[in-house]
Amino acid sequence: MKQTEAKAKVLMVSALIGLIAAFTGCTSSAPRSNAELSESVFSSDLTYPLVDTNQGLTYDNSKQIDPPAQGEPFYGQDAQYTGNVASYTDNGNGTITDTITKLTWTQELSSYSMTWEEANEYVESLNTGGRSDWRLPTLKELWSIRDFSQGWPWVDTKYFHLVGNGSEGAQQHSWSSNYYLVDTDESKDGVAFVVNDWTGHIKAMDGMRFVRAVSGDIYGINDFVDNQDGTVTDEATGLMWAQNDSSEPITWEEALSYAENSEYAGYDDWRLPNVKEMQSIVDYSGVFPAIDTSVFNISSIVNEAGNDDYPYFWTSTTNPYIDLHDEDGYWYAWYVAFGYAVGSDGEDLHGAGAVRFDTKSPEGADGIDGERYYNYVRLVRGGDVTETPQGDPSTADTDRVVNFEDGDTGNREDRRGGPDDQPGDTGTDERSSTTKDRPAGPDIGMQQSGPDFAAAAQQLGITESELMEAFGEASQGPPDLASIAEKLGISEEELLDALGIDGEQMKAPSFGGPPQMQ
Repeated sequence: MKQTEAKAKVLMVSALIGLIAAFTGCTSSAPRSNAELSESVFSSDLTYPLVDTNQGLTYDNSKQIDPPAQGEPFYGQDAQYTGNVASYTDNGNGTITDTITKLTWTQELSSYSMTWEEANEYVESLNTGGRSDWRLPTLKELWSIRDFSQGWPWVDTKYFHLVGNGSEGAQQHSWSSNYYLVDTDESKDGVAFVVNDWTGHIKAMDGMRFVRAVSGDIYGINDFVDNQDGTVTDEATGLMWAQNDSSEPITWEEALSYAENSEYAGYDDWRLPNVKEMQSIVDYSGVFPAIDTSVFNISSIVNEAGNDDYPYFWTSTTNPYIDLHDEDGYWYAWYVAFGYAVGSDGEDLHGAGAVRFDTKSPEGADGIDGERYYNYVRLVRGGDVTETPQGDPSTADTDRVVNFEDGDTGNREDRRGGPDDQPGDTGTDERSSTTKDRPAGPDIGMQQSGPDFAAAAQQLGITESELMEAFGEASQGPPDLASIAEKLGISEEELLDALGIDGEQMKAPSFGGPPQMQ
């Protein structure tokens, strides 16, 4: 078993959340009458009310389109079903209250990045807005404030401020309280979940990230009921789910049609879930697959590495932007990984329960994580959702703020910030302060030790394994840094800067790529 010391530290927190879940929601196999079912599915008095994604525009496989009519290709996507529209109150004291979830948030991110362990200490000492009950948000809480109206960044910046402008990977991520607890031979180890405020992903990572603190009762506890008819109702969200999945992978366009035309279990109003609905049924307690298999059935697959695994599931939500200059952004739709979120080699890269985007069809642009093109479907119906065939183009705000003051991503050896963001001495961080046990990097020009890939990964806000994967196998000639930068979603200049080399050095015959991990 791969239980790490950091994992052990979080077990107590997880156990407490589990106890809360046990007393506030339970799974029952007792069937209910149609009247009871209708009341639970459509009631607005919910313990886990979902906030709508705010996606108001419609897309085909490659571009924005006029809203398709019912029965036409691509009907039934996110913009054509609208739930609880986000509603926030600026309290004027550095805090924001979500009137739907009842959570209160710090308007600002921490001004400096920190490890996950430090983040837990940081929130305990905050007194923003005169409150002393701040904590790290769970993934489901942090996901609740995502805004998918246009992307880059993925929050409403009128209320939630960020750091930087999204161009530096090290300034993109916010910690959640969820440590990655899946403990299999193939699972990634020693990482916690983050949400990328600029690219939108949920990923399990290490390193130093920023913090947005939350206050209020824990939000996001499911209350599943097996209806004994092939469906499952979550009485916390009001959604009814198909107990079985599609059993076969299909493209995004096919997934929309599959949902719109389904009469599963005798209902004809199924839809493809949006990305918030789909993420709401993920189980982050360490089970694998990352779903409650006492009520849900899930297909099994063999992944690209030959490992036993579970599928990705399509959502109705398009990724409308990769970055401000990428016209290929419309090719992607969001999915939720209930099995491993793998890299191109098929190995677990971002953790079961990750949320990423995939190319909608084989003809589409390539992504950075390895494409599957064909993913599975789990149907949903009901909830506080209204059919809105024309969408709502007004959700996109071209005048929103997208530039903020840079956050401090300095080395931990140089400073450690306290709750008042005052730098100080950090001591030693085993993950970043030494490379004596790390394989030597390739020589570059007169540099004998080569680039520090661990430090480069930290500066870019990614893991070292992600950087290694982008480089691929070591080669005799110079690597294609432009291609590597594109895979990582950064500029070539940012990659060079992180590696500590200039444009001429990269042409040196001795620059062969990253060291091979052991």
